[in-house]
Amino acid sequence: QSVNEAVMIRRIDQQLRVNKLMVDVMHEAKFPNRKIRRYMMSYLDIITIVSSIMLVRSGTEENLQKRAELMQYIKDTDKGIYKALRYGLLGLLSNIPGKFGRKLFSGMYVVAQKIYGFN
Repeated sequence: QSVNEAVMIRRIDQQLRVNKLMVDVMHEAKFPNRKIRRYMMSYLDIITIVSSIMLVRSGTEENLQKRAELMQYIKDTDKGIYKALRYGLLGLLSNIPGKFGRKLFSGMYVVAQKIYGFN
């Protein structure tokens, strides 16, 4: 884990609060046009993937539970948003079942990190 990643994992509760606030905003908002809504959904997708990967990479059962709770929160708040996030490309890749799926997801993150140079 990089230093930045370790800091993000320590602040995961803050990240989850932001993620849930974004879900609430998306649920309540009436966007003036489709382009803005699509942009905001893409942004929410990214935030959710970042939350998910940090929870998986932490390696703790507690954080895996927080990941499940986040997805349940999204599902309970707005089933349409849940479906878009869960069954979109990133959602499918991040939800491959079991330990192998989490390792694969984590490995994809490392590859993306090297290619795009973030974190």
